[in-house]
Amino acid sequence: MTIMKTLVLCVDRDDDLGTKAGINGPVIGREENLKAGIALGLADPEEVDANTILAGLQLYDDLTKRGMDAEIATIAGDSHVGFQSDLILTNQLENVLEVVKPDRAILVSDGQEDEAVYPVISSRVKVDFVKRVYVKQSRSIEGTYYMIIKTLQ
Repeated sequence: MTIMKTLVLCVDRDDDLGTKAGINGPVIGREENLKAGIALGLADPEEVDANTILAGLQLYDDLTKRGMDAEIATIAGDSHVGFQSDLILTNQLENVLEVVKPDRAILVSDGQEDEAVYPVISSRVKVDFVKRVYVKQSRSIEGTYYMIIKTLQ
């Protein structure tokens, strides 16, 4: 029986991790992601990407408690969202895949903007599940904000 390795992949397309916490992606491993999530949360307690990393850690812990072979990583793009950020994300993703060598992935994001890179991710690794993280006070605000911004562009 072959044990499959699962990558829990957190995505920060606009690089709040770098701009607010000074941490460059990719961030690989539980301890490094825990440090990154706490640093980002301390830099900006309202930053949803900190919640995304913590949700990824919770998912990673759950998988490992079940005896699954798993790893967690966070990739971060650029504040200029679009081609520039997605190219950075793609390079970081390829680095993560080379290091971790997963058979499958679970994408953890905070909404539609981060999930826009789903085709890039799924073209390189099988994505079994997408976990969307919401801040309870603003469940639909980010999705609505994203739609408004896209409409105005």
